[in-house]
Amino acid sequence: MKRLALFTDDRAAFAATLFHAWADGVQVVLPGDDLPATRAALQPHIDGWLPLVRAPLPAPGALDRSLPGVVVFTSGSTGAPAAIGKQLRQLFDEVATLEATFGAGLPAETRFVSTVSHQHIYGLLFTVLWPVLSGRQLAPRRLEYPEELERDLAAGPSVLVSSPAHLKRLPDARAWTTQTRAVFSSGGPLPPEASALARQVLGHAPYEVFGSSETGGVAWRQGASSAWRPLAGVQVRASADGLLEVRSPHLLEDAFFTTADRVDFDGSDFRLLGRSDRIAKIEEKRVSLDLLERTCLATGLLREARVVALPGPRVTLALVGVPTDEAKALPRKVLIEKLKRSVHEVVEPVARPRRFRFPEALPVDERGKTPEALLTALFAPERPEPTWISRGAEEAELRLLISPDLRVLQGHFPEVPVVPGVAQLDWAVAWAREVFPMTGAFTRLEALKFQALMVPGHRVTLTLGWQTAKRSLSFRYTGEGRTYSSGRVVFA
Repeated sequence: MKRLALFTDDRAAFAATLFHAWADGVQVVLPGDDLPATRAALQPHIDGWLPLVRAPLPAPGALDRSLPGVVVFTSGSTGAPAAIGKQLRQLFDEVATLEATFGAGLPAETRFVSTVSHQHIYGLLFTVLWPVLSGRQLAPRRLEYPEELERDLAAGPSVLVSSPAHLKRLPDARAWTTQTRAVFSSGGPLPPEASALARQVLGHAPYEVFGSSETGGVAWRQGASSAWRPLAGVQVRASADGLLEVRSPHLLEDAFFTTADRVDFDGSDFRLLGRSDRIAKIEEKRVSLDLLERTCLATGLLREARVVALPGPRVTLALVGVPTDEAKALPRKVLIEKLKRSVHEVVEPVARPRRFRFPEALPVDERGKTPEALLTALFAPERPEPTWISRGAEEAELRLLISPDLRVLQGHFPEVPVVPGVAQLDWAVAWAREVFPMTGAFTRLEALKFQALMVPGHRVTLTLGWQTAKRSLSFRYTGEGRTYSSGRVVFA
């Protein structure tokens, strides 16, 4: 059996290529992107890439349901992404589950509009397989902008398939005139204010769908409820350790699968209490990251909170929090102190967060999720650690090692990370202010030249010069037998 990879933003071509590959007995690997690094990592595990097909789809009923049809990848929320294989039977049975749970209110002409990628299991099921297998319409591509969504949702009976990250960014000025029949959200908990906003703008409170790449869809909820209701045909229970166990038609084995989610049952519904694998060990002390997050959220100072363990000689806990309007009015030091006090009674001092970031929103990837890698990147060093060679009143010299974890390298030319020129300027001015009596605002740049790429692993010497009379800072980055950049910065 051949294993071939498929990536395209064209949803119609994606669907045609996928179904024709299945008709030929091919297992299709679905990477999250087609960056050179992704292609290189996949190359040893695949037989090639599928050429796009633009033809009518073969009849789904003629396909071999036992075919191991796709390989998808987990989001890597608590670690590195893992490859998950799915038989066609599992995928088709899950679509039947979605139809049985939500399909009654969706007419045959309903069009599935989305803000999520079909390269991942949620988008694959909701934006390709469900409309195709139910005879409804799929949208040609993923939409990113509110004006596109409003236009497509007004064109006819529609379903919006989205994520918490996208629904939180809906404009709140007015209600849209749409023919939306339902809104779906998955990939993480939807804050109550985002659910209310979606209802105001789109006319429907979103259905939140809970599941994973391993289990498929498990349960749903809507509106203000915090309890999850199992999807049609899905059985759930708690293990002796309080972990959620799932049995459903779209699991490979007809047995209960134990997840890492801690639960509390109320009749047939359940509430999620956090993941058992989100336990960090800090100097032999075990601490629940979920508990820390809930405690910080209970202060009313944060809309969202995520705690991560930063690796190093000594593991350190760090908090990424999205402040409320009240918290934004506080000095940063005061906000941090209030959050620190909130966890005093919860964990021992060694297990409390020591580093903090307060972005306007949590960072998200292309599927609307917030994997741990994006959170830890917020704590990457801003500048290399300098080794000062000389520090005088008018001249200074320092040496730098360009390490790969610098924040300026995150996402900047990912194929070949490069220190951008604006960062080199910023570093020069910042270090110059540490040694020279520089005052006044920036006026202009003179004789600015960028002559060579500065990349991770390079050892660089930065030479600084300050002329008080001219209020001019000169800088030159050299090393590895070359000059990287040079110029002058003039201040008022």
